[in-house]
Amino acid sequence: MLRIVKVHFQNFNNPQYMQLELFDYRRDCLFESENQCVYYYDVLKETDDTISYSEHIEPKKGYAVCGMEYEEYIDVKRDGLRGLTYDQILNYLKDAKKEDRLEKYKTLLKFRNIPFEADLFTWHNEDL
Repeated sequence: MLRIVKVHFQNFNNPQYMQLELFDYRRDCLFESENQCVYYYDVLKETDDTISYSEHIEPKKGYAVCGMEYEEYIDVKRDGLRGLTYDQILNYLKDAKKEDRLEKYKTLLKFRNIPFEADLFTWHNEDL
């Protein structure tokens, strides 16, 4: 079976904001950083029925709780967005300070009466 995948990278005049379109769904990295102990990244992405924002922390091998990975996320169903678009969410998150993004996004969704699911997810990666 031959499957053609459309992949498109777009630079938002800043290498920090890269966009990936895969199967016509978007994924934007809003933050990426690492040090000797941890790799951090924040992502806004969409699927057919959901827009998700997540902040990830992945400790490197031999540091902190090695293998324990963390993802704090907010999922919103597309049919509950009440007119809010992916681009509006993306711009709102870009304008917020990194340390305030999760709470400000939750506040925006509550203010607009948009239902969402939010949680902190942890798991252990045996490969680290």
